[in-house]
Amino acid sequence: MNINLTARGKIIFSLILIVIIAIAYFAWQKHTDTVEKLQQAIVLTEQQARDKNVLQNQLKLSNQNAAMLADFVKQAQAGKVQPVTNFTVQAPSLQVAAQQVADRINTKDSTLPPQALERTDNTIVTSNTNKTPQANYDVAVFKNNNYRNWEWSMGYGVQDGSKYVPIGLQRNYSKDKAVEVEIHLDASSIKSINGGEIKYIIKTDKLFGVF
Repeated sequence: MNINLTARGKIIFSLILIVIIAIAYFAWQKHTDTVEKLQQAIVLTEQQARDKNVLQNQLKLSNQNAAMLADFVKQAQAGKVQPVTNFTVQAPSLQVAAQQVADRINTKDSTLPPQALERTDNTIVTSNTNKTPQANYDVAVFKNNNYRNWEWSMGYGVQDGSKYVPIGLQRNYSKDKAVEVEIHLDASSIKSINGGEIKYIIKTDKLFGVF
């Protein structure tokens, strides 16, 4: 079967486009699964909850988000601000009390205060000082929505002799993940779109773990 160059080029372009869409889909699914996992309530000690480095590593936060959350927790523990909710739980120990609340949040226990079940990026459960000799522990719940920002870009390019103006919009979902959509406007007619792309971006300090 004879296929001219133009037809072959279209087939190759279509295959590349399918591969790009498949990669973007699986990358997005992985991102969604990661977000769902991070939305599960976790138990931290009082000291861990106000440690920026612990928050950054445990919750995969950016340095800015971790610092803001650590500062809020410090203020809450000092009584200057209130956590999302707190209540007393009977349990054998502080750790068990906090874990029981975290498990109830993750299973969406309807007997909990609505604030504890609110859907946010992160949920932290900490236990405070034992309040009474009868093993009643004060448990605090912190909710956190991460700072996500947008970026936009504009430039000028030439491909195969055709001039175009690339305009991009990027959504940063975490400290090292982003999605970008870019369209190419015909430089001779800004109203005409002659191309575009979508990219899933992974930010890293090393290239393929080598450099």
